Amino acid sequence: MIRKNAQLSVKRSQLVIKQEDIFTVPLQDIASILIEAPGVTLTASLLSECADKKVSLFTCNAQKLPNGIWTGFQQHSRQLAVLETQLALSKPFKKRLWQRIIKQKIINQAKCLDMMGKDGGDELRRLAKEVESGDMSNREAVAAKLYFRSLFGVTFTRRSIDPINRLLNYGYAIIRGLVARSLTNYGLIPCLGLYHDNQLNAFNLADDFMEVLRPVVDYHVAEQEDIEKWDAETRAGLVNLVNATILISGENHSITAAVDEMVKSFVSSCRQQDYSYLKLPDLLPVRMHKYE
Repeated sequence: MIRKNAQLSVKRSQLVIKQEDIFTVPLQDIASILIEAPGVTLTASLLSECADKKVSLFTCNAQKLPNGIWTGFQQHSRQLAVLETQLALSKPFKKRLWQRIIKQKIINQAKCLDMMGKDGGDELRRLAKEVESGDMSNREAVAAKLYFRSLFGVTFTRRSIDPINRLLNYGYAIIRGLVARSLTNYGLIPCLGLYHDNQLNAFNLADDFMEVLRPVVDYHVAEQEDIEKWDAETRAGLVNLVNATILISGENHSITAAVDEMVKSFVSSCRQQDYSYLKLPDLLPVRMHKYE
């Protein structure tokens, strides 16, 4: 996270950050770089090396909200084969995958309410059981209305411009970029979504898969003592959610690693034409993952 003006370059596969002092960080230890400061400059060599090392880069607007992501492309050894697999997915198969995503999203929302001591978890679990193929009855929207009112109060809406939505939007953007990075690393084309199909959106597939991870951000924001606070520490906490622990396939992983597991399982699902191969994460209380 680059909060002050700096010159960014690369030397011997190390990110070089030149400010009052010079700092270096191995690119292999970095998943993403978020640039907040407006006076940051960087070299083309750094961008190229980031692409090779699968490091994504975020830019922010004047309000310090992420508004762009740069990631490498065509990094997979069988890029055409992956594209052909994506294009061949049938509509019923994509609807089944979307059913699993929305069901797990609602289950994670229920867990978020439980962990915050809020009412509504049991009702959300009932709604999760009602999700049909393609979520044709729109249980997602019904669950979202109940969920956000219970979590943030009856007057809260996602369309409002307020401190809660500012924090949520920031966190969602970080998770979206993380998912987009993993998709491109596996050779997938992010604009080809399962449910989202906006022709102006280059990240439809990322928007599909980030749904199950939204409650991670929701829980973190709901835990904040001062919801009005918008300083570097607050934003850094949201960026650091990529290192939080989450459960997938019965094992604890960082969210970064869990996203890779999820995307890898999606590739397996597509190859086997079996949606049961898809692995989706379960929400845990937010704590930073410890590597063993």
